[in-house]
Amino acid sequence: MGTVLRTVVIGGDDELHRRLETVFLETGRFGLVRSLAAYPDVHELERLLRVHAPHVVFLCSDDLAAFAAVKRTLDEAESAPPVVAFGRDADPRVLMELMKLGVCQFLPAPFRTGDVLEIAARIESYLEEHPVDTAPAGRLFSFLPAKPGVGASTLAVNLAAAMAEADAGDLLLADFDFNSGLIAFILKLNPSATIIDAALRSGDLDEDSWSQLVTRAGGFDVLPCGRPEPGVRVEPLQVHRLVSFAGRLYDVVLADLSGNMEKYSIEVMTESKRIFLVTTPEIPPLHLARNRIEFFRSVDLTGRVSVLLNRWTKRSPLTKRQIEEFLEVPVFETFANDYEGVHAALAESRPISPRSELGRQIRRAACRILDSDACREDETPGERRFMDCFSILSRKYSFSRR
Repeated sequence: MGTVLRTVVIGGDDELHRRLETVFLETGRFGLVRSLAAYPDVHELERLLRVHAPHVVFLCSDDLAAFAAVKRTLDEAESAPPVVAFGRDADPRVLMELMKLGVCQFLPAPFRTGDVLEIAARIESYLEEHPVDTAPAGRLFSFLPAKPGVGASTLAVNLAAAMAEADAGDLLLADFDFNSGLIAFILKLNPSATIIDAALRSGDLDEDSWSQLVTRAGGFDVLPCGRPEPGVRVEPLQVHRLVSFAGRLYDVVLADLSGNMEKYSIEVMTESKRIFLVTTPEIPPLHLARNRIEFFRSVDLTGRVSVLLNRWTKRSPLTKRQIEEFLEVPVFETFANDYEGVHAALAESRPISPRSELGRQIRRAACRILDSDACREDETPGERRFMDCFSILSRKYSFSRR
């Protein structure tokens, strides 16, 4: 038996889907990761490919017009998976149309085992010469709070500073909390443009326009939020385009999310390599964190989720192990409850002291996220004022590309 092929099924009725699932189980060659009765639009299909990275797509040809639309989108994908047409209609005219669309494999109902095994062998042979890129999403990391006030934005800002110190390459910190974003406040920014401006212009972004949208904060770029704009609606497709553009420009992108699970936030998390859920050890945020994780499980994102346990003390009523068992996801890092240190850093416009326990934990977490050994505990940098680390420079003069 060869490799089990990650498989997505699109189109067709429930009976056809049941028959396919049965023959997939009988042959053991196709591992069904997603099954859609409706034909997805362009945006949904792109997200499907990113999340599931299928080796092959089984696409129902009983609706030729819908089939053709999906096939064209698949053909335009950066790493297009092969397509197997399936359906009840095996009329020669249908087969001719499929050939015109570049489809080489057709599986007619009722889906005989021998035919499925033969198709599996052909797909495997094709993939040896035309491998499909099934790597996870790039270096986009999302941060979202289990509930407001757990310190997610403060952690995101200080992790960005630590990553810049560790030479993470070109780095962007983006504030996707459109109504209550704090990054501009924490960094003392007065931006002329905001992330909403960038999203609304996402269809025609280039490096020149981008330079007018971001603010340089020392070692990294920032897309901050401005004042709430209740009359402005940002669509998930606009956020998708924005994130895709940023991913081509930066080595690392950090996304600070609201935790409200907006459609555009789900779009960002779908693109993310890792999703960091920030909570504190109290019962209410842990309860909400568990609710978030149940949602992630429903959309097949649980494998990317880790917990950042903030304001942790040895006197906390629950142990780290108990929290992991309750949430059913690992705690990536714990951060000390240093209220005075955080307050002093904000008041004095500087990062959290790298010599403090919390500062060392932030630095260690930054290196772990980057999978980097660029910083070690015995090489703590000297403290600097925020206006040194986060000095606001003209984007025009500070931006560079390798």
